[in-house]
Amino acid sequence: MKTHTCSKCAVTRTMKSDTDRLPRGWKRLDDKEICGDCWRKMFVLRAVSIPVVSPLDSSWDEFGAKLREQWGLVTRASNWMLTQMYARDDHSRDKGKLQPMPAMYLYPEARPLFSGLPSQTCAALEQAINLKYRARRYEIVWTATASLPTYRYPSPFPVPKQGWSVVLEDGCPIVSARIGDERIRFRLRSGHQFRRQLTAIKQISAGEAERGQMDLYRKGRTVMCKMVAWLPRTPAEARIEDTLIVRTDAESLLVAVNLKDERLWVYHADQARKWVAEHTKRLQRLSDDTKAEARPVPAFAERRKAMAAKFRDRMDSLTHQASAMVVNYAKRRKFARIRYDDHMREFCPSFPWATLKAKLADKANVAGIEFDASADAPETAEAEVKPDAV
Repeated sequence: MKTHTCSKCAVTRTMKSDTDRLPRGWKRLDDKEICGDCWRKMFVLRAVSIPVVSPLDSSWDEFGAKLREQWGLVTRASNWMLTQMYARDDHSRDKGKLQPMPAMYLYPEARPLFSGLPSQTCAALEQAINLKYRARRYEIVWTATASLPTYRYPSPFPVPKQGWSVVLEDGCPIVSARIGDERIRFRLRSGHQFRRQLTAIKQISAGEAERGQMDLYRKGRTVMCKMVAWLPRTPAEARIEDTLIVRTDAESLLVAVNLKDERLWVYHADQARKWVAEHTKRLQRLSDDTKAEARPVPAFAERRKAMAAKFRDRMDSLTHQASAMVVNYAKRRKFARIRYDDHMREFCPSFPWATLKAKLADKANVAGIEFDASADAPETAEAEVKPDAV
């Protein structure tokens, strides 16, 4: 047995084995052990995604061929690992309850089957697939209400933190990552529209942030690089003990009032209703045109796909903007708490309210503002319309 002590709060945890493995959620920083609670007070987990501009050590054709090979290997390895976990799982019902999942170690078998994958990527992939299977195991094995997840090409190519690094050269981010059997350097896009991402990259390259996993994936015809890192949390400012009540309204997207119900701030966002109405109408018209004579693939399938992607990007941008405006207003007025209520959804029933609430909570957490969403919308509230539903 081995006892671990947090260097910040002195809390202790005892592990059954004598290995150096830390308890779940604990981290090491400069050879010091830090518990999960203290770590989250010091850092905030963030992911930054930037398009790849060009490879530096090879041509685009060679770089693209290498990525396509890795995406194919990741897709096949992910599906193989899922089916193996399901086949080797305990499906017995003799004791009337779901049995614990047997210990599985697929890495030795996966390495020769998918030898083109880097060893670090193969190990990281097994851990991710294991977590995904365990999260759905009850529905898959016991109730049979869900089927095994299926990975489709191109599945993102993961690179563990030991396999990549990033530096800034003349303000432009340069990433070095192991792809296949070699290290490849490539340049990412820069500019004022990526100032938030570049700030995070500057912290990563300077060693102020703790790197996590990097993913290379395809978005349309663009290769994207997503870097996950624990960024240092900005110390919270001194705030007055007061609450900002943010609620939805029949005539506006968001309205902020104080405890006296005095209106302080409003965001109408009339474009949201316009975008949702136009998108719903276009989808309905395309659905009407999807006759039996036009199947199996209508001539406008690609146009519909692009239209749905544009709508998702619009909604994602709008929810980011609205949540940032609310939190920045609360910071400027030094509110200590945000109480959120989205019961009223008459303004735009098909708006992604759950996404907006999640981003509000996330941005408030980063700003050191308490977020209270206990007054959630009832379960009978009108369901959100999927942007790509037909």
